[in-house]
Parts: sequence; C-alpha cells; structure tokens
Amino acid sequence: MNLNWDNNLATGIVNIDNQHKELFDRINKLLIAMKEGKGKDEVIGTLNFLEDYVIKHFTEEEEIQKKNNYPKYSIQHKQHEEFKEELKELRRTFETTGTSALFVIKVQNRMSTWWKSHIRDLDKDLGKFLIENSK
Repeated sequence: MNLNWDNNLATGIVNIDNQHKELFDRINKLLIAMKEGKGKDEVIGTLNFLEDYVIKHFTEEEEIQKKNNYPKYSIQHKQHEEFKEELKELRRTFETTGTSALFVIKVQNRMSTWWKSHIRDLDKDLGKFLIENSK
C-alpha cells in the first residue's frame, strides 16, 4: 500500500500541492527502502531528508496561515508538531530495533492515514480559505 496522490487531495494551492506530492514520493521511498531491507544508511538518509522537508513544508504552510489570519492555525500547528514527533519516534525505533514486516506495515498505515486525513480535513480547508479570501 503506497501513499498515492490523487486529485481529491488537491488544495488548489499549487505550491502546497507540489510539496504534498514530494512528501508522498519521499515517504514511499522510505517505505520501499525498509521493505527491501536496504542498508541502515539508506533508510537514515531518507529519514533525514523527510524530516528536513517536513519542517520546511510545515514552516511554509504555517507562515501562509499566520499571514492570512487562518482561523484553524492552532489546530494545524498542533498536528504538525505531533507529526514531527512521530517522525522522531520512527527514527528512534528504527535505530534501536531496525525494521520488521510489522514495523513497516505500522509505519505505512500511520503515514497514509495521517497524511490523507490531515490534507482532507485541514489543508483542503486552508486552500479553500485562501482562494475565497484572495477574491
């Protein structure tokens, strides 16, 4: 089960949608590396990129929200912080126990559920808010 992008997840904000697509691609690369038992260095390298990219993406999104007085900023920020903590926990678990089939399935399900839910519930609302307020 890959994390697949589809147009139902589009926010209508091109930059945000492109970043989401890149995140999906990188999460899939992480999952593939773990499933195929790639070396620890490759998995850690992918995790490093993903952590950096998530911080960049969340920071940009939150700056847009603050600049536009988005009313659900605090909810977005809370979820972003929770996801960053999940990535740190993923790294800790991987570094201490490595991967197993169960671990990969758990990560895959959690990533897929979190991102799709977050985009559908909050980011699409942000896109709608920004489009409506730019008229």
